[in-house]
Amino acid sequence: MNNGQSVNLQTKKTVFVATITVLFAILYFGFFRLQVSQSRHYSEKSLRNSIRVVTQIPVRGNIYDREGRLIVDNRPAFSIYLVPEQTTAETIRKIAEMGGIPEDKIREKLRRANRFQPVKVIRDVKLELLTWIQENVMDLPGVEWKIEPKRHYVFPSGLAHLLGTLGEIDQNELSLFPELEEGDIVGKKALERYYDSVLRGEKGFRYVKVDAYGRTVAEVSNKHSRAPYPGKDLFLTIDLRLQLYADTLLQGKRGAIVAVDPRSGEILTLISKPDYNLDWFTGVIDPKIWQSLLNDPNHPLYDRSYQSGYPPGSVFKLVTAVAALNEKIITPSWKVHCPGYLKVGRRTIRCWNAAGHGTLDLQGAIKNSCNVYFAKLGLLIGIDVFSKYARLFGFGSRTGVELTNENPGLVPDRKYYDKIYGKDRWPRGILANLAIGQGELLVTPLQVSQMVTIIANRGRLPQLHLGLKLRDPVTDEVRVLPWKKRRIQGIDSSTFEIVRRGMYEVVHGGTGWAAGIWGISVAGKTGTAQNPHGEPHAWFVGFAPYEQPEIAICVLIENGGSGGGAAAPLAGKYLRRYFYYHGKFSYEKERRMRALAAKRDSLRRAREDSLAASGANRPE
Repeated sequence: MNNGQSVNLQTKKTVFVATITVLFAILYFGFFRLQVSQSRHYSEKSLRNSIRVVTQIPVRGNIYDREGRLIVDNRPAFSIYLVPEQTTAETIRKIAEMGGIPEDKIREKLRRANRFQPVKVIRDVKLELLTWIQENVMDLPGVEWKIEPKRHYVFPSGLAHLLGTLGEIDQNELSLFPELEEGDIVGKKALERYYDSVLRGEKGFRYVKVDAYGRTVAEVSNKHSRAPYPGKDLFLTIDLRLQLYADTLLQGKRGAIVAVDPRSGEILTLISKPDYNLDWFTGVIDPKIWQSLLNDPNHPLYDRSYQSGYPPGSVFKLVTAVAALNEKIITPSWKVHCPGYLKVGRRTIRCWNAAGHGTLDLQGAIKNSCNVYFAKLGLLIGIDVFSKYARLFGFGSRTGVELTNENPGLVPDRKYYDKIYGKDRWPRGILANLAIGQGELLVTPLQVSQMVTIIANRGRLPQLHLGLKLRDPVTDEVRVLPWKKRRIQGIDSSTFEIVRRGMYEVVHGGTGWAAGIWGISVAGKTGTAQNPHGEPHAWFVGFAPYEQPEIAICVLIENGGSGGGAAAPLAGKYLRRYFYYHGKFSYEKERRMRALAAKRDSLRRAREDSLAASGANRPE
């Protein structure tokens, strides 16, 4: 071998060794980078691919009435989840087809989610779908299912508007509650929404190792693991027995009943009819049912107790009386002659008694609900005093009860009418109309209940509320919910006494006699509110016992006709049931006493007829 060939061979060896050395150096530095300098980064990435966080949904708190009677608890249901990183287009297509939901909706949920975190795509699935998924799970990469709690309503009728509904969290709610995630179930309306944060509890988290198919192969211990903590149990002020009884009283009617303990502000009954079956909303509501609810002319989704605004009619005369007395515009002995109508400019205000009531003082005007008396009173007190006292009684503002979308109502004032008619150019007849609860004035039954609570308490107003206490189901610790009490400032107690006495006369011989109860003194006021959409709305408000009130009630019947004929009898039935449950009233005793009174009346009439037939003078 010559020198040239030897040099060439040596050069090739040198290049080969150098190349191998460089390659091994690259591999060495690569392994060093993977296993040493960036080991934590790649270890975490590896874990994300094999370790999955499993969210455990807590059991939502139960709801009970004031005596611990169960109203709402939970039942197990299945939900379908997809893991975005593992889910294929074919999986999405099949799940959408079998679940009856659009593919685009599933893709949008997956797009917004973490790639490795399961996303709920279908909740409350039927057993047929779950069975199909289990049979085809190997052909559906990314699919998971979980058992989750679903609301169960012990009494699906009579509580829908009060309890409210649940639903999947929306994007706006996600921005407000960062601890929640896509697919979580939250309260959407009424009490379920107001108390959602305490009812829903705290999520738990498990860490599991999964294989290439996403199947769990082992539990992984992690310091972040924790068990779910159940939501608090909520006890309401509602008396379930009375709530369900009120439901029967309103069957076939449109209206509302609100009953309050005026001593504490605890709402014993709050019901609106018609309503709907809460079981329809425990899962995904059937589109046909949803459309039927939306298109129903009776509007069952609308709560008439606190969302609908009505003219209050004659029940508002109580506020007019308080305003006139307290401002010293009249005295209780101020009299008005009622011929059955009153002309104010071009407007004629008619009394419900077309023949007229004759001459009445304030007590007689309240007792007989005289429109002419109070219309003249409205002209005297003026718009500023009217709006001042309407607002003192809480009209025009929300009561603050724990419900959603409460209607504040409308109290028209000088500014309101100046905007419509021009400054001080509105007709005087407006004042007469407002004083009898007509015109633009709008109130809710809940606000009227607040008004009668103030009068029953001679000016004291505890906050009306539905929540009584919360109980931790794990520790059994109970927290009584605090509620404020206040006094309506600027109204003399003597003013309340005069108006209260007038309300007593309403039930004892006046327009509200049908609300009377044997052996218990009831005070009240009837109302018949004209409206342009049919028959008048019927109102009754009252409290009992008269001396020391323990219950205040408001009954509204839409298009019911007269308050004395439609609303007062229902109030009487409700009050009987209330006092019966409290051991202060006997149906049997009332029947005996009424039979005895009827017998006495029959004997008296027979005696008078006998005296008249004999030509004798009638007894005075």
